[in-house]
Amino acid sequence: MTASKVRWGIFGSGGIARQFARDIRFSKTGVLAAVASRRLENAETFAKQFPGTRVFGGYRELAGSDTVDAVYVATPNILHKQHSLIAITAGKAVLCEKPFACDAAGAREIAAAAAAANVFCMEAMWTRFLPVMADLKRRIATGELGQAVHLEASLGFARAETPGDPITDPSLGGGALYDLGCYGLSIAEFLLGPFQLEGGTVERSKSGASRTAAFVLRHARASGDAVSAISVSHATQMRNTLVLSGSKARIALEAPFIQARYATAAPVRFAVAGNPRGSFKSRLASSAYGQRLKRIGRMILPGHTRISAPFPGSGLQFEIDEAGACLLKGAKTSVIMPPEATISVLEALDRLAGAQASGS
Repeated sequence: MTASKVRWGIFGSGGIARQFARDIRFSKTGVLAAVASRRLENAETFAKQFPGTRVFGGYRELAGSDTVDAVYVATPNILHKQHSLIAITAGKAVLCEKPFACDAAGAREIAAAAAAANVFCMEAMWTRFLPVMADLKRRIATGELGQAVHLEASLGFARAETPGDPITDPSLGGGALYDLGCYGLSIAEFLLGPFQLEGGTVERSKSGASRTAAFVLRHARASGDAVSAISVSHATQMRNTLVLSGSKARIALEAPFIQARYATAAPVRFAVAGNPRGSFKSRLASSAYGQRLKRIGRMILPGHTRISAPFPGSGLQFEIDEAGACLLKGAKTSVIMPPEATISVLEALDRLAGAQASGS
């Protein structure tokens, strides 16, 4: 590791690994150094797409190399714990793709191993690090939204169940609950703070894969409790938006919110008891035409603000730079994505999965 650059090795050669390799060129602190995959030929094909990347025949070999400072774990969910521990045991820093592990117990084991080895470790919850999220967090802190009251998020990408698909196959840690549910819970925790799981439901296919899930969280806050309502699915396409509403304003992140570059802030106006509102106006507001006018109005009406936070690539460079900044200053955890937050999210998902499995 140089004074300004971290040399990254990648475990895995699939889609998210390639996305990481493409986005690292936009990073201020990271350079791609190596790749290892389950099959050597896959790693070799990967390296041809990214010249200068050294190929290793196995994960332990890469982790043991002095040409690598940190490892990005991009293998199937079911292997996240095993591969994170391989890197940690070799003394390498770890950035592990979400979900960090397939349950909270696994996440606690990884975090404990990293602490014992005195190495950096963080979940790659990339959405937390996007510029628009930092802007939203700032607006909450400054009181621009007033009292935060409600967060609503949906995240659904229709994906057919396929045996051997790490995204949908439960034997590989797939399924909408953990694959997508971790996003909503993690972002809710990031924006509104610690939460309690108030309830939820999971719909599973005959194979046992979680296909659709919904849950409600309560956040205890000094300014007043807030509620988050989150839904995820592999069984259909959802709106994929996130709306955070406060007593003064609400902010809507454009789809897909996990990769948001833009948002719209709008004022919240309270109706006054005894002040009659015209029935025509009410009907118009609830009509399809009225909804179209409202969408246009968000761009042109006084008080509506367009929030722009564009970036090149897919957006993984921001988590790369957070990990890099921590490593370069000697920090072992990130204040933006601490292990406690990762574990709390998985504990909630475990509870929901367990309650649904027991029929309660």
